[in-house]
Amino acid sequence: MMMILNSGMIIFQFRLEELLIRESSVCSTRDKDGALSQPELEDLFSTAPESPWGEAPYKDAAERTALGGLSLNGFLSEWALMTLLDPAQSLANLIYIGYNSDPASALRVTRRRSLDYKKQQTDRNVFQCFVFGPKKAGKSAILKSFLGRSFSNSYTLTANDCYATNVVDQLGGTKKTLVLREIPEDGVKELLSNKESLAACDVAVFVYDSSDEYSLTRAAELLLEVARRGEESGFGVPSLFIAAKDDLDSYPMAIKDSICQDMRIDAPIHVSVKERDLNNVFSRIVTTAKHPHLSVPETEFGRNQKKHRQLVSRSLMFVSVGTAVAVVGLAAYRAYAARRNTSS
Repeated sequence: MMMILNSGMIIFQFRLEELLIRESSVCSTRDKDGALSQPELEDLFSTAPESPWGEAPYKDAAERTALGGLSLNGFLSEWALMTLLDPAQSLANLIYIGYNSDPASALRVTRRRSLDYKKQQTDRNVFQCFVFGPKKAGKSAILKSFLGRSFSNSYTLTANDCYATNVVDQLGGTKKTLVLREIPEDGVKELLSNKESLAACDVAVFVYDSSDEYSLTRAAELLLEVARRGEESGFGVPSLFIAAKDDLDSYPMAIKDSICQDMRIDAPIHVSVKERDLNNVFSRIVTTAKHPHLSVPETEFGRNQKKHRQLVSRSLMFVSVGTAVAVVGLAAYRAYAARRNTSS
C-alpha cells in the first residue's frame, strides 16, 4: 500500500506497512482499539528527540476518538500536515520511527500549481485550503466540525493561524486529505504582503455570517483583496463563498449572488454547524481544488489585464503576419525582377 503526502512542491511516499510495523502502531495498538492513545503515540516517537505533535500547530489539528485516541485517518492527516509545513522534520521523524528504506525514495517533487492550472487538472492527493473571513463569521466552528467536534455557542477570538486536517471521501471510493488553515482577519494583510503567500494554497474559502450584512461585506472585501494579490503574483486560486450560520435569518440572496457573479465564482454554499447541516462542504472544497482552472475569482483589474494581454497578443500576431507577407512579397518581387533581367 503506497501512501502519498503532498507539501506544495514536495510529497512523501512510503509503504504504510513499514511505517506501522511497530507494536504501538495505529493498526496494532496494545489495547486493540485501532487508535493511538497518548502513551502509545509517545512510545511511537520514543526514538525521536521529541514527540512532534504535542504543540501547535499539530496539537488538536486532527480528529480524535471519544477517548482521545488518534485514528488511522487522524494519524495520516497529522503526518500530511507535518509534511506540508516542515518536509525536513517529516522525513526525519519517518527515519526515527523505523523507516529502513532509502530516505531519498520517500521524497518526490510535484509539478507546480501553475502547470496544474494550464493542464486543467492535478494529481495531488493532499490539498491546502486557506479559510478567510471576518471575526465571528464561523470559521473556527467549521474547522472544528471538520474534525467531528460538537458545536459550542461560546466565542473565542482566534489570534494565530489554526489548522484542521482530515481525510475526505470522494465519489468512486477515492480519498483525499484536506488541510484547512484558518487565517485570522487581522492576519490577512501581513499574509498578503508576501508575494509568494498564495503559492501553497490550492483553494480558498471565504466565510461570512449569513445573518450579518457587515460580515458579508467584509468577506467580499477579503475576497477582492486575495483575488487581487493572486492576479498580481500569478498565484490565483479557486475560491468559494461559504454562508455560515444558515440557521439564522439570512441576508438577501440576490446581493450575495451578485457578488459571486461579479467575481465569477459559484454561488455561496450555505451551512449550519449548529444544526449539523454542512451541505457536503468539505467534499465540495476538494472538488474545487481538483479543478484549479475553475472558480478563480476575477477583479476588474484582472479583467483589464487579460484584455490588455489579448490585445498585445493580437497585435503581435498581426505584426508577425504582416512581416511574413512583406517578406514573401519582397521575395516574389526579387524573383520577378531576376526573371525579367534574364529574359532581356
